[in-house]
Amino acid sequence: MTDHRLDAELLRNRKRPGKKSTNVKRAREAIGQDQQKEMPIPVCFDDYNHHMGGVDIADQLCRYYDTQLTSFRTWWPMMFWGPDTMATNTYLIYSDIEDLPPISHKEFRLQCAWGLILTGPSPQTKTRSQDAAPKPTKKVYIKSDTALPLDRFGPGHMPIHLPPGKKLACWLCRWKRRGDGRGSKDLPKTRWSCGRCDLPLRLFEDRNWFVELHVS
Repeated sequence: MTDHRLDAELLRNRKRPGKKSTNVKRAREAIGQDQQKEMPIPVCFDDYNHHMGGVDIADQLCRYYDTQLTSFRTWWPMMFWGPDTMATNTYLIYSDIEDLPPISHKEFRLQCAWGLILTGPSPQTKTRSQDAAPKPTKKVYIKSDTALPLDRFGPGHMPIHLPPGKKLACWLCRWKRRGDGRGSKDLPKTRWSCGRCDLPLRLFEDRNWFVELHVS
């Protein structure tokens, strides 16, 4: 954005207009018989003549390597516009610094992307969030004298969804079959488990074993 006084002027070399040019009569009266003549013009006019299309050029540079994804929220494009504009302006500033080695726009954006990736957490130091659903990994062996969990009536028991595509046999169904000789064959499987007990449990309207274990 530029800021000029309305009466600020500078001298520019102007050519004698052709016979079919707009306002040819008034322009030729100011220039006279000369083919070229230095004439004062407002500074704001000169800025427009030399920098018009700047917005189009900025949009063009942003669109070369934009980060915008398809979205159905009207405010998401503004979120993408911010990083794109900052990255483009940073590249233009980098290009104006003479002491830095010249690189292409594509190489600059790739270096920015890799810089963000390398500064992020590595897989070795990544820890599971406390809010993440615990993953049942062990199968509790049930015998004829196996008792129900002693802390099943305590606080903190919440149903959680297992990872996508994973199903486990309902633990309470196995417990109810203990000692009847059928074992764990043809046991119903579920995609839910208790976050504290770490036990897979059926959670349906007709058979809610989660409530039966923790309430009944």
